Amino acid sequence: MLVANMNLHEAYANLMADKKKLEWKRDALFLKAGKEINRAGTFPGWVMYEYQLPSSNNHYILYFYREHPMGTIFGGFLCVLFDGAKRFILKWTHEEKPEIHVFTSHFLQRYKERFLRQPDLSANEVAVRYLTRNTHMHPITVDERISKRIAEYGEYAAEGFLVTDGFCFKLSGEEVQDDQSVIRISLFTTFMPLTEMTDAQREAIFEECLKDVDNLRI
Repeated sequence: MLVANMNLHEAYANLMADKKKLEWKRDALFLKAGKEINRAGTFPGWVMYEYQLPSSNNHYILYFYREHPMGTIFGGFLCVLFDGAKRFILKWTHEEKPEIHVFTSHFLQRYKERFLRQPDLSANEVAVRYLTRNTHMHPITVDERISKRIAEYGEYAAEGFLVTDGFCFKLSGEEVQDDQSVIRISLFTTFMPLTEMTDAQREAIFEECLKDVDNLRI
């Protein structure tokens, strides 16, 4: 079972061990979810199923999402992790560069208040809305112009993500095992729409984006 005091390699191995069973369960629920979304008739539409995997006792959310009536239904899964009274949502990559994305309750609350503006949504629904709307994340170097708390967190907060809906502030780190295997972690701490950031913050983000364009030209 996944617990908060695991190291990154243990946590990632625990999550990946459940992957095939979660994919099977997701595929088994696909037709049922599609019928529920179409029956509701409101778009964007989504359904979620809470699921505790018997073999690991890990808690998951299996979700299905359709942006508009003629759109494709996308399905995925998230892990719910409790650390005492604290609750986190986990999404992990299956790519060549493994990483665990951890969403705090504060991040999800701020995304709901500042962007979605739908107070009745549950934390699970907010997580699904964020992940289905913001599939592309552009890393941005963070300095004191973008975050006043950079001095407090230092190198762990030196990068954020520019996404479709705004800007994600995060803490990051990595764990190296046997001098080869690297697992990265991103702890999403808070969210800001670009419209609610200062002119100086937006200018600094724009300048960082221009640096990436210049690098592509070299």
